[in-house]
Amino acid sequence: MTFLTASRGARSLALAAAGVVLLAVVLIWFRAPGEPRPAAVVSSAAPSARPGWQTIEYRGVQVDIPSAWERVDPSDCEFKQWALPGSSPCGRTEGVAFYGSALFDPAHGPGVRRDADGAGWGGYVYAGDYAVSASDTDREVVQRLLDSARVTAGRSPH
Repeated sequence: MTFLTASRGARSLALAAAGVVLLAVVLIWFRAPGEPRPAAVVSSAAPSARPGWQTIEYRGVQVDIPSAWERVDPSDCEFKQWALPGSSPCGRTEGVAFYGSALFDPAHGPGVRRDADGAGWGGYVYAGDYAVSASDTDREVVQRLLDSARVTAGRSPH
C-alpha cells in the first residue's frame, strides 16, 4: 500500500487556509443582511423607567435610557448604539451599545469606571448573550443604565 504524506509546511498551510475560511464564514454570518432592526423603543413609560427615560430593546435585552437619546446610525461601526442626537456614530461619548458577549473582550471587569482621560464614566454589564456598555459624563447616569439592563421576560438569559 502506498500512503501519501504531506510535508509539515503543506499541512500548516492547509490548516491556516481552513482557519481563514472559518473566520470569513463567521464574519459573513455576523454581518448577514436581513438582520432584524438592531434596537427599538419599546416604551416611553415603562414601569422601570422614570420620567425622562425610555426603554429600548435589542434582541431580548432591555435597557432604560434618557428619552433625549436616539439610535445612532452604526453603518460604519461594529456595534449598535443609542446616544445624544448629533453624537459621533462610532464615538465613545454619552451612549449605550450592545456587543455579543461571546466576542466582547473588555480591559476590565463589569461595573462603572472613570474614563481613561478622566472626562467621563463608562462601564458594562452582561445581560443574556450581550454585553451592554454605557458611557456618560455623569456617573449616576452610567450606573442607572447598567442597573436597568435585563433580559426580556420569557426569554432565556443565554
